[in-house]
Amino acid sequence: MTLPDPMTPADCDLRGLEYMPLLGQRLFGSDFNGMASDSEWRAGLTLWWAAWTQCPAGSLPDDDAALCRLADLGKDLKTWKKLKARALHGFVKCSDGRLYHPTLAEQALVAWEKRQQDREARSGNADRKAKERAARAEMFDQLKAVGVTPAWNTKTADLRDLVTAHCHDPTRTGHEHVTRPVTVTVTAKTGRDVSSVPIGTDSELSKIDPGKVLFDAGVALLTGTGLTERKARGLIAKWRNENGEGWTREALASAAGKSDPVSWIEGRRRAQTADADEARAASHATAERYRRMGIPGPPVQAAEGMA
Repeated sequence: MTLPDPMTPADCDLRGLEYMPLLGQRLFGSDFNGMASDSEWRAGLTLWWAAWTQCPAGSLPDDDAALCRLADLGKDLKTWKKLKARALHGFVKCSDGRLYHPTLAEQALVAWEKRQQDREARSGNADRKAKERAARAEMFDQLKAVGVTPAWNTKTADLRDLVTAHCHDPTRTGHEHVTRPVTVTVTAKTGRDVSSVPIGTDSELSKIDPGKVLFDAGVALLTGTGLTERKARGLIAKWRNENGEGWTREALASAAGKSDPVSWIEGRRRAQTADADEARAASHATAERYRRMGIPGPPVQAAEGMA
């Protein structure tokens, strides 16, 4: 008698998958459910789960001692032999010498296909992440070469914006600037930068004009989006006079790569002003509550300073 081929491939491995479909309509309408005793039913269902976690999935070894253990009967072969016929209802011996259950094998093939698809997707994600890491390393090198040192956890999209702003400047002619660039460190979460002059000799440092560096960088950024140089210089001077040089430097750095840097900077200024106004209002309200209750509270000026 020729035995049928195995019902699942030899590498069909579902171990670690904690879910097995029971197909209740088929199970409770089956001959097995109608004829099996409680002990046979329990042993049979236990063997289904054992088969699901075997390799190939959906199969069992054709060995009484192994089946007895898998049916959760330990070494009680006497009891196993009484339950064996009904507990193995539906299992078929195949050409590889193992017992397969057609329904379990059918569901195992579905689960196995999904597991393979998941593995392929994870592999694809790993490849994409490796490429992203390589691209990030290259962008960090490009930025370092022009004196820009972003924080290590800067988002990839922000890194691309910085590269576009600092490394792909269409106004560059290929010659080095007379004034060496200011090193800019941009944090990922806040967009704030910590700027410092590159280390050099005293004579080199004495030639650097921070104000000129600020205006040169700002004019290059703003004229790159269509503003005239005169308009760009006027805006930079206004921001510096109203908010200070440090704030203006941070604002320009945060606007790098934006399609409309002026609107970005103005929105940033309005948001910061609104936050400060809200903090002052909260401070005054807190001080007033303390005053009405006759309880010493923090001075309004101190609270405003903390805000």
